[in-house]
Amino acid sequence: MISLDIESWALTRAHHIVLNEGLNLARAAQDLDRKRSRALVYELQKVIAAAILEAHAANVSSKGSQAAQGT
Repeated sequence: MISLDIESWALTRAHHIVLNEGLNLARAAQDLDRKRSRALVYELQKVIAAAILEAHAANVSSKGSQAAQGT
């Protein structure tokens, strides 16, 4: 059950990232705005890194609570 929750979270998070940062980057690239594109690539990297850290923290937290419950 936990893996299904992680999958749902990951899909939702990826969808959010692509809709927000990904579309902004695509528009900047389409406009040939290199300065804005570079800034948006950096922002996209930050958002992806934050999502990975969030997933890791949630995974560590869930393992800790499972160990406390004895499962």
